[in-house]
Amino acid sequence: MITLYTFPSPNGRKASVLLEELGLTYHLHKVDLVAGENKRPEFLAISPITKIPALVEELPGGRSRRLFGSGAILLHFAERTGRLMPESLDDRAEALSWLMLGISDLGPTAVDMLRFSVRAPEKIPYAIDLYKGELMRCYGAMDDRLAVAEYLATSYSVADIACFPFIAAAAVAGGGLLDRFPNLKRWHDAVAARPAVQRGMAVPE
Repeated sequence: MITLYTFPSPNGRKASVLLEELGLTYHLHKVDLVAGENKRPEFLAISPITKIPALVEELPGGRSRRLFGSGAILLHFAERTGRLMPESLDDRAEALSWLMLGISDLGPTAVDMLRFSVRAPEKIPYAIDLYKGELMRCYGAMDDRLAVAEYLATSYSVADIACFPFIAAAAVAGGGLLDRFPNLKRWHDAVAARPAVQRGMAVPE
């Protein structure tokens, strides 16, 4: 049995989309971040830096395995199941490159943009412009790639799952983002139409 510890955010939804795509059965535990559940000792034993998503796999012999961080979860299950990762070394390298863009560039930059442009008590133009520029750089790179490929790798993979929730959140926020990047829009619409993505994006309610 898999227990997924998550919250309705783009990072959390990477894990639920993955599990839905793979058809794996899992128990859902919504982490109450407002109440500070992520800072309690029992959760810190699973995710030492207090972040979601995290999960615990129950293994034979009464053992268990923890995974914390969306990147670790995506890679672990792609490798364990042999799915959602291209087989050839060249195609795998492409998938890993875009996966890491989603984990280390697109995601953190989008979160920091939200913090400085919406949540910060004092708006700092320099920070807002910096993160906006970095986001545009990510969007532009993805749009260029998607002009010559149907998905970020040669086929639908964990790279698409790593990036999609943040593009979906930006699309919902408005501002005509997808109108400026037509290839990104085509990809967004194709990924959003996948039944497993729709289920995963609704977790947790």
